[in-house]
Amino acid sequence: MAAAEANTPARTDKTKEIFQRWDVHGTGVITRKRLTELLTEVAGKSVTEEEIERCIAEADKNKNGIIEYNEFIEWLQQPMGTVRMGSRGLEYFDLEACVRPLYDVYDQNGDGEISMDEFIQCQTILQNSLGLKSSVSLEEQFKKEFGAKGASSAVLSNDPKQLFLTVDEDKSRSITFKEFLDWQRAQLVAARTPSKELEELLPALARQLKRVFKFDEESEERECDSRVLQRIVDNLAKFCVEIWSEKQGEVQPAKPLATITGKVRHYTNRWSEPPVGLNIKKLKAKYLATESCMSSSRVLDNMDLDLMVIPQLQEGEEINPRSRIWLAQIIQKVTMRDGKVRSDDPVYYEFTSLSWNKTSDAVFKFHTAYDALPPELRMFSLLKAEADFGNKLTWSQIQRVFTRTKSHGILTVAQHQEYNAAMELRVTKALKEEDLLSGLTQEEAKRKVQDNLVAITQRPQDIMAMLSDLKMLQVSSVWADFMTK
Repeated sequence: MAAAEANTPARTDKTKEIFQRWDVHGTGVITRKRLTELLTEVAGKSVTEEEIERCIAEADKNKNGIIEYNEFIEWLQQPMGTVRMGSRGLEYFDLEACVRPLYDVYDQNGDGEISMDEFIQCQTILQNSLGLKSSVSLEEQFKKEFGAKGASSAVLSNDPKQLFLTVDEDKSRSITFKEFLDWQRAQLVAARTPSKELEELLPALARQLKRVFKFDEESEERECDSRVLQRIVDNLAKFCVEIWSEKQGEVQPAKPLATITGKVRHYTNRWSEPPVGLNIKKLKAKYLATESCMSSSRVLDNMDLDLMVIPQLQEGEEINPRSRIWLAQIIQKVTMRDGKVRSDDPVYYEFTSLSWNKTSDAVFKFHTAYDALPPELRMFSLLKAEADFGNKLTWSQIQRVFTRTKSHGILTVAQHQEYNAAMELRVTKALKEEDLLSGLTQEEAKRKVQDNLVAITQRPQDIMAMLSDLKMLQVSSVWADFMTK
């Protein structure tokens, strides 16, 4: 939690209110029994004695067995505290849930334990992403890139084999989840990385590491592979530093994730193949039959449906596309006779039981999933919806999509024009190579280029690749999820 947030009057009043609720006798302290009740309520589950002891160790600084008001306030500000103050009150930080995805990647054969070979391989990949074999030390690299005065470098600077022997506390020649969790907890407490960041960074690191193995297994060679792989390696290095580098000071404001991923925060929603039966035409027909109430006499011949169809946010890497819910937002835009454009209120649907249905929580589900989509997948979603989840878009369809990108904040008018100009140059070059423009006047040549431009069709993937080449959308690891769709 940022220090600025912690000191606001509203936040202080809220903290005092919460403390008084659990200090039932008004003694100015929270007893062990009340702490157990507090943890159970916040976590939504029964808590273990180990969790209770850990919270007392975190909060009870004077070691008198109870939590006083000042200790309570400091506890909620700790970067790695089990309980923190959120926008809606107390929140429980489940470190086990954050660490589990990373452990599962280390456990490559899925037998429930990490062998020495598995541990060494994963550690080596992470070390190489930071360039530990170079002449620049890890600590110097942290200072250079992040301005840190010091770093908790034990996670990635130690020899992997020696580190394995340290983490393997029972000397069983394998690392259990508990041993892995205890190791990570100690390192993260030392690093003082805010729990809010860890909830995104640890699963994100696991996904990037998993993709390294995926690239190693696949022999496909696509044009974007080297760029995607380089992006994955870059993300690995940045995530490692943000997770394990030591933060200075008593309470560190949480660093915006924009600074971690190169001006684009980490996004958790992914793309997967839509289920059979996901039909855009049926969705539009249902909307027009049940929601649209605009009289044709009141408008010109221009009515457009701004349609966005996206996958629901769902945790985990192995998602069955057939069971995943897809969500839609439709905004009807009509041009009135006076030339004004009117946008109706959005209508939300979810695809369940092989049909589109309006549900009470579709709007919440949609915006939660939408906020977790990176810009490139928002663009890809618009393209796929316009193509009715096919692989062919006409020039007019492409133009409609680019028009919609402005309202979604994906591309600007200038970028739209730049894309069109680049496509026009590409068509012109192709016609010249076939000697189809010779002998034509400048006006005739321009008309021929435009005629050919209007006649082309493109795949959504091709459009995305060109946007990347034009540096309008950033190549990132999420491309590996959809470039073959």
